[in-house]
Amino acid sequence: VVKTSMKNELEAAKRKSSPRDLFHTPILRKRICVLSLMRYLFTVSIFGLSLHLQHLSTNIILLQFLSSALGILFSVIGHFVLNHMGRRITQLVLMSLRGIFMLTAVFVPQEMQTLRIIMATLAAALSSLCMCVSNLHINELLPTTLRATGMGVISMFGNSGLFLAPLFMMLAIYSANLPWIFYGGFSILYGFSVFLLPETKNQPLPDSIHDVGNDWKESRQAKEEDSIIKVTRF
Repeated sequence: VVKTSMKNELEAAKRKSSPRDLFHTPILRKRICVLSLMRYLFTVSIFGLSLHLQHLSTNIILLQFLSSALGILFSVIGHFVLNHMGRRITQLVLMSLRGIFMLTAVFVPQEMQTLRIIMATLAAALSSLCMCVSNLHINELLPTTLRATGMGVISMFGNSGLFLAPLFMMLAIYSANLPWIFYGGFSILYGFSVFLLPETKNQPLPDSIHDVGNDWKESRQAKEEDSIIKVTRF
């Protein structure tokens, strides 16, 4: 078992990786597709909010100051929450709350300006923390040999949201709240789509494509080999 494992690792180290390898196995192909979609949803939502904060508050300077200060506090608290709740639950909670805060700020009447500022501040402050958690989860899902390439492919699809996010504001000609429904809805949809991916808390990082697994049969064989190693005394 040890010789077989060492042989597989040696062959993986000698093999030159390429972007095509990201779609070589079913499991890795699924992860790339899901992560690319999630990054697109997140990019549209986060830049849609950042570029149009003036629609949520008349005092944009105050809103930027409060969201930046609160973002620092959330980053400190997020470290402990992430280690306690795991990657998937943390993203579900943060992205769902962010979407709810955004939608609440939009549908609150203009007369309740204080509540609108509070909701918009919380939504903007959670953006940086959500980005950190998202990047951490992506890095832990991709194998080491293809991590940089995978991040490049995912970012390429995600960056399409950079120029599409402002275009959603054109929907305001039909309804003033319609663009914000998309921005907040994409954030909530991102939170639930994370369950299409495995949890990586306290799990070993995959070093190669072989560690991710080619199919169900190979994954089962790898688990059996791991169990043999654990029970064998050397």
